[in-house]
Order: sequence, then structure tokens, then C-alpha cells
Amino acid sequence: MPFLLLALFVLAEPNLAEIRLSGYAKTTLLVNKVEKAPQIDFSTSYEAQNNFRIMLDGFQNNLSWEVHYEMNPIFSSQTSLSSSFESGNSAYRAYDVDKILSGSERKNKTYQNLDRLNIQFQFDDSDLTIGRQSLDLGSARMIKPTDIFLPFNLQTLNTEYRIGVDAFRYQKHLSELSEIDVGVIFGREGKSKNSAAYLRIQTNFRGADLKVSMIEYARQTLYSFGIETAIKESGFWFELADVKGDEHYTLVSLGFDRALSETLFAQIEYHHNGAGTDDPVAYTQKVNEIAYTKGGVTLFGNDYLFPSISAQISPLFNISVGAVFNLTDKSAFVSVLGEWSATENFYIDLGWYHFSGRDFLESPSGTLTLGSEYGLNSDMVFTTLKYYF
Repeated sequence: MPFLLLALFVLAEPNLAEIRLSGYAKTTLLVNKVEKAPQIDFSTSYEAQNNFRIMLDGFQNNLSWEVHYEMNPIFSSQTSLSSSFESGNSAYRAYDVDKILSGSERKNKTYQNLDRLNIQFQFDDSDLTIGRQSLDLGSARMIKPTDIFLPFNLQTLNTEYRIGVDAFRYQKHLSELSEIDVGVIFGREGKSKNSAAYLRIQTNFRGADLKVSMIEYARQTLYSFGIETAIKESGFWFELADVKGDEHYTLVSLGFDRALSETLFAQIEYHHNGAGTDDPVAYTQKVNEIAYTKGGVTLFGNDYLFPSISAQISPLFNISVGAVFNLTDKSAFVSVLGEWSATENFYIDLGWYHFSGRDFLESPSGTLTLGSEYGLNSDMVFTTLKYYF
């Protein structure tokens, strides 16, 4: 891998001004409770998700680099992993390490992820980043229509770092709040049919951040516009993406947030998913479409609402309540999360996921099909221990 050779060269450079080692260790214990139904009768399942991340960063004048590596031992009482674990999609990685490091049984495996491997050259008014890096082009909060490069599933627990993609990225700074951002993202084996390219222009007009983007990928062209601004005491965002090509669809997100007091914060977002469907029977057929394999779409219905509220109970304890409402099939996903800062580097989370909706539909012939997006999911309680160094 050329990026690996580049990183080794930088590591060997004796004149670096600073090298920083950091990381974290996380352990999440989950209990999935499946409600009994005539069609299913699974026992309660247990799972331990472990995440170890090592981050090595170097800095010297106009040069910086990153090498981040993750190891994820997963232990489960069932043979399938829950959707709360994100093992990393390699759709926009030219070459990669083997995803599964060890484990012959489906219920107990160790995953690995070389998540950052890049070098950045910083010039007077521009930056050039080469290698595996984080890339976020959107404006919305929950679902970003422009974010086609490996977004997380909404049920994923560990979303602290975005999944890295292989890219050449050049950012030209026009002013303090304006820039031109252009890049090429390499897909499997670096072939053009698996890769993508984008152009984004960002500026600020009368206090509003404006973004205009164009992305070419998989014989698709995405055009998007995004705005983030303040309306009186509330924050507002709007993002629109229109995709043309072999598949044509439109994605829209808009939302508001507001501090209700010094310790209380509320947010709501609406999302229209033109790539989805109003027929739950067709959900399972969607996963093979370009929007889902290359376009970053993770939802299956047409219309969604995402309300949330968070409160700082004390300087060391926060609690948040959020929901995902599929307005198309009337299913829902509610989450409650509390975080306690036990020490300066050690945190404890306690959470609950509750799902509702129809689990199955029965056709006139007696065949069972998926009844809704979230109805078949099992309720889950979990606790996470997090240590940072």
C-alpha cells in the first residue's frame, strides 16, 4: 500500500517537532430482549462489543500525518451481530487490511480497521491531504444528504470517529470562512468504476454558512446545496441533494435546535428519503441499489422525523433522549442515554433502545414479509465503559 510506505517514511523522519500518542479503550455490554410472537421465539441474547483505538499523530511546521488503528473483539451469545456494531464498510477504500482478524465462529470474532493513514501538506492558503482520512461534506445533523462516504447506521453505538476513506483532497482557503474543496476518493482496487470525485464551494453570507457540492460516483451525479444559520435564538439547517444517473432520487433534510436553558438543549430534524419506498415489502430489495451500496443511504422509508433533547443534570452527568420516527410505515426507534464522567479520563454510559412497529405482514398466499423498518428489532439495554489516554 503506497500510503503505508508514505507513513513509514514520515515516522522515520527525525526532524518532526511533535509526535503524539493517544487512544481509547471501550467495552459495551448489551442485552437484546426479543418479544415473543407467533412467528419468532428467540431467547434473550447477550453481546460484548470491545473497541481499542490507537492514534499516532505527527506535526512539523507545514506537515502533519495520522495513523489510527482499531481492534474490535466481539463476543455474542447468538450467531449474528446486532446492527449496533459498525465493522466498517470498504466501498471507498482502494486496498484494506483483512476486516476479520480472527474467529472461526460467527458469534465470536475480532475485527480490525486501519482507519487513518494520511499525510497533510499545509501551505499559506491551502491544504493537501493524501491517504485514508475523514471526509464530511454535509450540513444537516442526523441525516446528511451529501454524505455518501460511509455514514454510520443510526443504531451504531460507537460513532466517535467517522470511517476513513482513501482520498486525495485539496482545500483552497479563500477567506476565513470560505474555501474551495476538491477531492478524488478511491474505491476497490482504485478502479474508476468504484471511485468518486467531488467539488465543494463553501462561503459565509450575512452570517449563514452556504455549501454547494457536486459528486460523481458509480455513473451517478449528486448536486447538493446546504445552509446553516441562526433564526433569532434557534439554529437552522437545510440540505438538499438531487441525484441523477442510473437511479434518480432526491434527499432533503431540515431542522432546528435551541438551548431552552443553560442545561437543556432540544433539536428536531425532518428527512425525506427519495431513494426509499412506501412499501415495507420492498425494503429488503433496496439494499442492492446504488443508493445503498455506493450512495450512503441507510434508511428504507420515505419520510422521517428525528426529535431529541439533552440535559446536563450535573457537571459530571448528562442525559439525552432521542427518537427516529419512520412516518411512512409508522415504526419507531427511541433511545435514552446517560453519561457519567467518573474521572478525568474514565466515563460510564447507560442506555436503552426501544423499537416499535409491525414485525411481519402476511400475504394472501400465507408468505411472511417484513412489516416495518424497526418492528422486528429487539429492545436493547447496554452499558459502556470508556477510558481515554
